[in-house]
Amino acid sequence: MYKICIIMLCFLSFFSCKKNSDNMIDLSGTISDKINSFPIEGVNVLLEIKPFGGSSFSNSFDEITTTETNTNGEYLFSFQNSNAVEYRLTFTKQGCFSEQIVINPDQLSISDNNVIDATLYSSSYLVLNITNNTPFNNDDQITLNTTLIGANVGSCFNNIVTMVGSSVDTTIECEVYGNQMIEIDYFVTKDNFTNAFSDNVFCSSGDTLFKYINY
Repeated sequence: MYKICIIMLCFLSFFSCKKNSDNMIDLSGTISDKINSFPIEGVNVLLEIKPFGGSSFSNSFDEITTTETNTNGEYLFSFQNSNAVEYRLTFTKQGCFSEQIVINPDQLSISDNNVIDATLYSSSYLVLNITNNTPFNNDDQITLNTTLIGANVGSCFNNIVTMVGSSVDTTIECEVYGNQMIEIDYFVTKDNFTNAFSDNVFCSSGDTLFKYINY
């Protein structure tokens, strides 16, 4: 029995030492949609290093390797442990907003699998067509409060837009976060009376949605 225990200890020590002597870092994770938590397949995952050499270090990142997520949104890297200032992961996919994660080397272990998950916003396009189809006079005004269009809408819709005149006919196109309901609030003034209106649209991932505001 004693001999069996000794053999088992040697066996475990051998593989433990082998893992450490390989000096390899295993890094994996899952990429999912930030709104609905569904896994995202086909995300390009770029692994980079900011190297440290001697008494100096570079301010730029160098590519180590890339991979893509599988049908379950999973990725996996196994790479040589190096003298690094930082590592960086960049996640990109057409139809999604890209994300980056900077990693301190002290967070990574060569003896265990390191897990770093990430979430991405999918994208869609919202096209607003705004038309004064019942003009009163040139003092007609519409104010589109784009600061109230949804929570976490995305780019572009971040200002209050005011248009004045009897012949307003304009289009605003913006890339927004997909898979979410977007609220649209606007105020119309005609003949010195102001009325408030509210509407909402659902922007599916990868779609272009046309919304007409006729006032």
